[in-house]
Amino acid sequence: MRNKFTWNLLFNPFTKIAGWQAFALGMLFVLLTGVIGTYAGVAFDGAIDSHITEYLSLKDSFLFLVIAVVSVVVILFIAGLIISKRLRFVDILGTMVLARSPLILLTIFGLFVTSVPAEEIMANPMVIMHNPGLIIFSVISIPVMVWFIALMYNGFKVSTGAKGSKLVIGFIIGLIVAEVVSKVLIFQIF
Repeated sequence: MRNKFTWNLLFNPFTKIAGWQAFALGMLFVLLTGVIGTYAGVAFDGAIDSHITEYLSLKDSFLFLVIAVVSVVVILFIAGLIISKRLRFVDILGTMVLARSPLILLTIFGLFVTSVPAEEIMANPMVIMHNPGLIIFSVISIPVMVWFIALMYNGFKVSTGAKGSKLVIGFIIGLIVAEVVSKVLIFQIF
């Protein structure tokens, strides 16, 4: 029974923590992710993106994170208002920020990865195969991103109280729009 509770808490902590508490804990993870990501060269340059980069300033790292978080929170709040009448902004804010907590794992693994210059990859894409750290990072990033998106979905579900196809469609469309908005904003700024 305890094992099931632990798994439930890992994928849906929002039954125990939401609102301002989730926001505060999530911000701690976001700040650590930004700092470690800067040193690891892991950029979160989109609502649901992560990339290894050669150089990442602290300013750029946090600008990417702010754009990603604000895009997700605002767009999913709007999507939530469309599908639910009982939605509080603070619940979406807290759950979406806390949902980013698994991303800290990517920054930690990123510390052990040597980036490959984009020019080299463009000239010879197989150069990636000679970088075991990058291969391991790529493999590890898949379950981490699945966990991250599952947390976002469960946070959206708990925050809106919606169910069924309305919930699924609202979340998917909201997440796609948030990704597009974040990419457009990042493209405009950089």
